[in-house]
Amino acid sequence: MALRKLEQWLEKYWLGELSQVEEMEFKNELKANKDKLTGELKKLADWFGSHEEVKQELVLDDDFDNRIMKEIHQKSKPKDSWNWMKVAASILVVFALGFFAWWMPQQQEQKQLAQQEEKAYKEAKATLELMASMMNHGKKHLSSLEMINTAQEKVKNTFQPDRKEKKKVGQDG
Repeated sequence: MALRKLEQWLEKYWLGELSQVEEMEFKNELKANKDKLTGELKKLADWFGSHEEVKQELVLDDDFDNRIMKEIHQKSKPKDSWNWMKVAASILVVFALGFFAWWMPQQQEQKQLAQQEEKAYKEAKATLELMASMMNHGKKHLSSLEMINTAQEKVKNTFQPDRKEKKKVGQDG
């Protein structure tokens, strides 16, 4: 029956449901029945036994509290509250903020300028394409004018043969 109760306490111990009183009873029962136990209960009894031995061996001297408190007070006092690292870091932060405050507007201006250049390029391209299409459209009409001009020259040459001869003589001489 004691073994069954120990197993129930072990289950509650692993679940964290033992009260302090039950835990003390559990440890005392493990210590009392250490030779009769097997498996996990035996391992736990050995562990609790070694834990108690180490606890008894560990004894702090009377001066321990004073030494620890002295070390804590020494470490808590700031040696130099305004050391050069803090000042250097502050200066670096100020310069970085100043640089970014100067640099960011320039980047915005460059982006706007690039956008304006792109827009001007597209407008110029569209205007040149319009002019090219208009000129090509007008070129069709020039061919008919060229035919009229050729016919006009033929008519002039037919009715004014002496002009043709004067041109030849002027070119020879």
